[in-house]
Amino acid sequence: MKPYITLTLLLLNTISFAQPKGDIEYRDMVYDDHIKTVQLYPFAEPVAAQTAGPIISLRGNRHLILEFDELFNDIYDYRAKIIHCNAKWQPSDLSPLQYLKEYNEYNITDAEYSFGTLTEYVHYKFIVPKPIISGNYLLVVYAGGDEEDVIITRRFMVFEQWVSFTDKLQIMRNAPYSLTRQQLQFSIDYRNVDLVNPMEYVSVNILQNQRWDNAKMDLKPSFARESQRILEYNQYGEENSFLAGNEFRYFDIRSLKYFGFHVGNVSFKKDKIFAWVETDKPRAGLAYSIENNIKGQYFIENLERKIPDIENDYALVTFTLASEKLNEPVYLSGKFTDWRHDTNTRMQYNEHTAQYEGTYVLKQGQYDYQYFVGTAKKENEIEGNKRETKNRYDILVYYRS
Repeated sequence: MKPYITLTLLLLNTISFAQPKGDIEYRDMVYDDHIKTVQLYPFAEPVAAQTAGPIISLRGNRHLILEFDELFNDIYDYRAKIIHCNAKWQPSDLSPLQYLKEYNEYNITDAEYSFGTLTEYVHYKFIVPKPIISGNYLLVVYAGGDEEDVIITRRFMVFEQWVSFTDKLQIMRNAPYSLTRQQLQFSIDYRNVDLVNPMEYVSVNILQNQRWDNAKMDLKPSFARESQRILEYNQYGEENSFLAGNEFRYFDIRSLKYFGFHVGNVSFKKDKIFAWVETDKPRAGLAYSIENNIKGQYFIENLERKIPDIENDYALVTFTLASEKLNEPVYLSGKFTDWRHDTNTRMQYNEHTAQYEGTYVLKQGQYDYQYFVGTAKKENEIEGNKRETKNRYDILVYYRS
């Protein structure tokens, strides 16, 4: 069984560990409730690129673009900086002069007011300067000149294509838990690069659907065929496999005049728009069904207006899940929540209607989502784990000499 999508990378990571700087978290986070719709993706045609991961080639011509909205009616002074990180997403000891061409403070000057929307906001864009070495990076956006007043952090990666996969790249059918889990088997060909002691100094991170919250980190080769310069990864065990999950649910709110897919109703009241996603039901006990989804991502688009960045409106979108009350908390999950399971994404149970409910402020577009249950082993208790699920897997190969 072939994985849905794979991506081969080699990221240089040569610096020793350091302690985290300040109070920021080295992951995708939004620190201000007025900041919405944060996207970081390779700069290209927006709709096609918005669902791509924040990964670019060191040798290529593409840059990353950061976009976000602030639900205010005035433009504010925001700035950005870039922090180099090691393979475990801890800040390295490198000076910015060693990985950037210029001083590490960038003004975000591309800002536009929303036009013709009930919700007033300012849309910001920022072309991220490309570092001069490959590796992991954290983009930090802060207010004014105060580097402690952080509003956004976003991970991104710059790679060099040093290695490739052999034809053994597949999901292991005979692996333990193969009915509910997916375990990758692959081999890395490093004939085009001289790696010293790769069994010790090469490590692999694997992402499922661009998620870092369940990533398999720091995987070492299970066997090295040095004469052929091949590293094999055939690691059995629950700790190295992924819950298969299920295809993502999705809804389409690109239009406010005509109800898109899985949208039950839209209502305009004074200065606010309300929308209701059709009521969902648990799927764990149902047969697998193929869905046309975008692997947990979302994109911003409008079917009636020409400039989605500033003409798309915001709506208070309510989700409902008809279910008995579970012992564990239930969360709405997807890229638009940054895969976070906290008080902001937790669904509330309504005893009178016997359903979970949650309302979120979302910009017009198409969104993938799922319902996750509190503990890691039970997270797909509502959605189910189907071995046929077409997940996307990104394999990132790191070398630290």
